[in-house]
Amino acid sequence: MPTRRAVIYARISVAQEASVSIDRQREAAEQYAAARGWQVVGTFTDDGVSASHNKPVDRAGWRELLASPLQFEAVIIWKLDRLARRVLDFHLANEALRGRGAGLVAVENSLDLTTGDGRFVANVLASFAEYEADAISARVAAARTHLLTAGRVVGGTVPYGWQSVRNPDGPGLVLAHNPDRIDYVRGMAERVRRGNSIYSVVQWLDEVGAPTPTGRGGWAYNSVERILRHPILAGMTPFNPGNTTKERGTNVLRDSDGLPVVVESVAILPVADWRALVAKLDDNDSAQSKPRALRSKTSALLSGLLWCGEHGADGVRMHRCTVNGRPGYTCPECSQSISNFEPLVVEEFLRQKGERVRWTRVEKVYEGGAALLPEIEHRLDELDQLIRQVTDREQRRELQEQQSTLLDLRDAKREEAPIVSLRYEDAGWFEDDWASAGEDVEQQRAVLDDAMERIWVRRGGTGRRTPAQVLARLTFDWKVPEDLGPIDADQQAADFQGV
Repeated sequence: MPTRRAVIYARISVAQEASVSIDRQREAAEQYAAARGWQVVGTFTDDGVSASHNKPVDRAGWRELLASPLQFEAVIIWKLDRLARRVLDFHLANEALRGRGAGLVAVENSLDLTTGDGRFVANVLASFAEYEADAISARVAAARTHLLTAGRVVGGTVPYGWQSVRNPDGPGLVLAHNPDRIDYVRGMAERVRRGNSIYSVVQWLDEVGAPTPTGRGGWAYNSVERILRHPILAGMTPFNPGNTTKERGTNVLRDSDGLPVVVESVAILPVADWRALVAKLDDNDSAQSKPRALRSKTSALLSGLLWCGEHGADGVRMHRCTVNGRPGYTCPECSQSISNFEPLVVEEFLRQKGERVRWTRVEKVYEGGAALLPEIEHRLDELDQLIRQVTDREQRRELQEQQSTLLDLRDAKREEAPIVSLRYEDAGWFEDDWASAGEDVEQQRAVLDDAMERIWVRRGGTGRRTPAQVLARLTFDWKVPEDLGPIDADQQAADFQGV
């Protein structure tokens, strides 16, 4: 009787697991073959490859085995779970071997799948292996969720500006502000929130010598944007269960009502402010916020402030352009244009507002029903989109149940009396802040934004115009405080008289 030829297949997910190492699997398979007088003609391995996330056909070692010119009648594996943890994957792999006249032999399971009895028992064991893999995955996910909900660190890269510290309330580690870096994150957020571009933030970080995330080189545009988009700024934890990609995604850890779990001691911004910051980053994905805009022939100083007054109360926003080679603005509908006027706008701004206090609007929502309403509304919008997208009926039902719970919660919170305070804080004098901005267009624009809402432009006569004639075409909508707040009423009235 001819000697049976066999090859060995070994796989491992984590190389550090010595108990099931590649060498140990190979040694067991060789002993099994020697005891039966079989000839081992080859060995194929997949090191550091998960069976739960990689089908046999997707593994380099298994594909090499199937494509090998070697002649063999058996493939020796240590256990069935070395080949697959899903019943379907196991069947497909076994059928591929049978197609070339070979069968599986599992050492630890004492199974020879070249026989009918062996194939029957193997099917049962493969089903149990799949059940075990699913159970392990569920236990690991539940344990991770429990730790995250408790505010514990479960591994991964610690966000820039934070650090892992011993949990003062129990075992493990928790996140806390890194005192050497958190102020740089605050500075990034404050600058973007007041209208500065990410490019100008990069310049500021390099100028002040802020350490980079890697500790090497200078700051990059993408690094700043990635930091600002991280939900940890609002005390939230990224959480995408079932996500198999390396992308963080946009979802966060949520409570039983579907609302974000917020650790206030970790946050540097309220959730609503962080979402507004992310929305601003989305809006600033235009050319105006990129380095190209700062180098363009037209100025970004008044971009977004100029509106054509020839179209009724709503007006039409004017766009930057060049007029006879000069920087200017034009209406996209009626083609009205204006140029060489920015110095006049600045002069008028300083004349009317220079010696007045630059108030910064601050809105505070204190504890009460109103505190949760913005997040409830945000989650309801997300659920609307998810319900329209999912095709699985069970998943849709679960989302609809969560939506119904949140609608009830929203009604209850609306009945609670909100405590909202709108006030203005003294940020300095307009003329002093304008002087401090120097030639930095981003900082100049931030000062103007606190003074004016819009500038309306109307048509003028033809030919050369005097400065007075140019100004006659412009109507300024100055910003006026809507609430006296903690400011002395007489002082505020004096500061904003004549607007």
